[in-house]
Amino acid sequence: MKKTLLFLLIAPFLFTNCSDDDDAVAEVSTTYTLNAISDSGVSGTAKFTKVNNTTTRIDVTLTGTPAGGDHPMHIHMNDAATGGGIAVTLENVNGDTGLSTTMVMALDDDTAITYEGLIAYNGYINVHLSPTELATIVAQGNIGSNAP
Repeated sequence: MKKTLLFLLIAPFLFTNCSDDDDAVAEVSTTYTLNAISDSGVSGTAKFTKVNNTTTRIDVTLTGTPAGGDHPMHIHMNDAATGGGIAVTLENVNGDTGLSTTMVMALDDDTAITYEGLIAYNGYINVHLSPTELATIVAQGNIGSNAP
């Protein structure tokens, strides 16, 4: 009787697949192009990836950034042709690697924004030459509802 009871308690675990693949979730992401401005030679992509229901990871990969460079970035309101104020401040791009990663849960005014909200957002990204030369844009691209 004890052996039968023990078997009944253990049996379900013997037939359970323990593969990690069952827990894998397909990545949800959208990639936007960042084009060089004024022959800067700097261009690349901004990949928006849904982390969860409240967080989006934005990975920027640029080529042509100068070694030792430090390039501030922002998501602005409206499209690039119209221009607009800063909506989200992104982590600066490291000139040595051309990389930047920012986790976004809200706009700079603390309004919550999801992955779905960002990929539908009326905005564009500006990449600036340096923290002291914000007026010089080296790369730019429309995002969200403005993307080509």
